Amino acid sequence: MGFDTVWISPVVANVESPSGHESYHGYWASNIYKLNPHFGTPEDLKSLSTALHARGMYLMVDVVANHVGTLSRSSFSPGTNYGPFTSSADFHPFCVPDWDDQWDVENCWLSEHMPDLNTESPRVISALHHWIQDLVKVFEIDALRIDTVKHIRKDFWPGFVKAAGVVAMGEVLHGEPTYVAPYQRESMSSLLDFAVFFHVRRAFTDPLGSISELLNMINTVHRLFPDPTALGSFLDNHDFPRFAGMTHNTMLIKNAMVYPFVNDGVPILYMGGEHSLTGGDDPFNREAIWLHGYDQTSINYQLVRTLNAARRSAAASHPSFHTTLSRPYQLDNHTIAIGKPPLLSIMTNYGSHSPTIGLHLTAQQTGYKPLLPVIDVLTNQIFSTDPRGGLTIALVDGEPRVFLPLSVHRGIVNQDSWQSTKLDLDTSTKLQSNSPMGSPGSPRNHLKRPSLVGVMSWFSSGGRSSSGGKSNMVREDL
Repeated sequence: MGFDTVWISPVVANVESPSGHESYHGYWASNIYKLNPHFGTPEDLKSLSTALHARGMYLMVDVVANHVGTLSRSSFSPGTNYGPFTSSADFHPFCVPDWDDQWDVENCWLSEHMPDLNTESPRVISALHHWIQDLVKVFEIDALRIDTVKHIRKDFWPGFVKAAGVVAMGEVLHGEPTYVAPYQRESMSSLLDFAVFFHVRRAFTDPLGSISELLNMINTVHRLFPDPTALGSFLDNHDFPRFAGMTHNTMLIKNAMVYPFVNDGVPILYMGGEHSLTGGDDPFNREAIWLHGYDQTSINYQLVRTLNAARRSAAASHPSFHTTLSRPYQLDNHTIAIGKPPLLSIMTNYGSHSPTIGLHLTAQQTGYKPLLPVIDVLTNQIFSTDPRGGLTIALVDGEPRVFLPLSVHRGIVNQDSWQSTKLDLDTSTKLQSNSPMGSPGSPRNHLKRPSLVGVMSWFSSGGRSSSGGKSNMVREDL
């Protein structure tokens, strides 16, 4: 599909339970210094890392520093069951959180099954730093996805990320950008973009979805976050019902799937999205992908492959493509255009079987030169801008459009061949992140802005089928 990074579930040993699916996913750790035997052996994980690097790809591993797991609060006893965390002083006392109280969010247990680590304790901090440093080094991990970031105080995270020595993308599961943005300023350079995630889903679930609210949220994120281009952009997530199960309208699904690949940030595909899996709430949204046959001919598989190829071409033509903010425009009540030069994308929630809609984009909206041949990479139709650089098109049957200058699509990467001289893209919208996504050194440190594909677990052949866990990412090749 053209991804260059694979994100896998937490690899540490979990509490074992005969009661059902609760702890199979990797997020209820027992001993962080042991690996989950249901996923594979240490040699299997090393082999996965080596195989990815041999292909010029990266390995991202999900990690949890906030809590461990237990079958019940009454049976919880640190002792020797939790690796370096052997004392009750290593954990916060149980309390039921008031989710509107930040102290409770950071200090109470998430549930009776998730004892909260005392991350104010120097002993616990030291143990977590040594563990993450060892994990990254031993298995040659290139990046981390960090779980439950908002449940630990903000000033804990810079030291943890520094100890890891690789780029980290954090989960702050909250839809309010004023709540989430401070974590990018104070904790880590990359976060999952939940603020836009919720609005993308609302906008494309049915034709009544609000495009204007999506546009407003994109602009709000641009205004409040230090670097929106370092956020993880996604449609599906292991904690929410799959989008394809929320609507049966194939064109709405297709338009929504386009969004993470054409806006700012690291595009993320949650495994199974390429097959339009429809699982609902956990655990049904964590299906085993191998049960679906790895069909490489499916419509959405080919869609993702095409979008990744378009991003690669765009970056080759415009070196600051990944760090240039997108420019969103609302074209009508159902349609949004996003310019991220040289990409120009149009998404609509009119849906399947809608009438043909004619649209005109001005030269300011396209960013293209006059009389420029452009191609819709999704249909291979060729158009031309008008004498001013504007573009007139038709939306047929609710299809999205993703345009590239024809010269860029064919590999002629001279930026002057397509860019309008009236739009100074580099000086007006280019961002430079204060925290680089990677630093010089080993191959893993060349990770800058990859294109991540999420897989639920790694395991050897014959390992237990475990499709759960938080695996979501793949961002395209730069």
